[in-house]
Amino acid sequence: MDPIQKLISGADPLRYDTAEAPDADTALRGVLAGPPLFSDSLPANLVPFEERRRRRARLAGGLALAAAAMTAGVLVATNLGPVTSAPAPAGPVAPTASETTPAVSPTPAASRTAPSTPTPTRPAAAVAWTSFTDGTGQATFEHPAGWTISESPQKTQLGAFNTVEVKNPAGKTMATLSLVYDGAGGPACPEPKPFSTLDSVVLDIPQKASKLREFPRGPSAFVFRVIESDKVYGSMALSDIPLDPGTVTCGLDNTILAPDNVPFAHFGDSLWLEASGRAAALTFDSVAEAKAYMQTQEYQDVKRMLVSLELRPSK
Repeated sequence: MDPIQKLISGADPLRYDTAEAPDADTALRGVLAGPPLFSDSLPANLVPFEERRRRRARLAGGLALAAAAMTAGVLVATNLGPVTSAPAPAGPVAPTASETTPAVSPTPAASRTAPSTPTPTRPAAAVAWTSFTDGTGQATFEHPAGWTISESPQKTQLGAFNTVEVKNPAGKTMATLSLVYDGAGGPACPEPKPFSTLDSVVLDIPQKASKLREFPRGPSAFVFRVIESDKVYGSMALSDIPLDPGTVTCGLDNTILAPDNVPFAHFGDSLWLEASGRAAALTFDSVAEAKAYMQTQEYQDVKRMLVSLELRPSK
């Protein structure tokens, strides 16, 4: 029998009552000497001896069991080590902050700033071009489809000639084509002005051989020239009259020799650009501003139209 069982069995007062048994003679004399009892039941507040003995036994047993339980707990704790709490019952557990949110390392301020991206620009829509042949059948050139053309073809004893005016959608005259059999020089000027050629493209247009012997001419070419006066006056046209760079002029003649059996041809924004700037098609505050104009769409369109000119004898 282990120590716990011995403690529990030894604590049972019904099996091991240590009280001495009462003497029978003494008990009898006490009964006879006391007052007689005639009730067939005991008073309410009188507890029989046997019941009192049983109560004391139960109380003593309870105390003994409690002491035994405490002793058993001490023994179990001594044998098994420190008492640990039982694991919590299985069930949904709220995740911790480290489980729900991934660790993020601090980002430098520079990396948080998104680099600026230039906004892509749409390319300019392609402009449709078309071809035009004048009423005499002697001149053909290209122009933007949105530009309008008016002409005045005529016939004389010398032959057919024509005047063609080209305007943009806003009604601005961009160039005039004149086919003439005779022409006069520009007016005299009291003070020639310096000029310069800012752009030039040589054209493949045949020239009258007889006229080349009569007039000293250079090759037919598209030219953008300016005269520096109180303002800078410019002109875009076809010309074949050579001028020495760095010299001065009273005006710029914008005509070319045409092939045989074709009149003289003028194609540009003015027939004659005067040094005074009177009736000049283009006016600038400086030569640099005139050069900047060469980058505009208007300049590129007019240049392409003038360069496209073709001349041939009338049928």
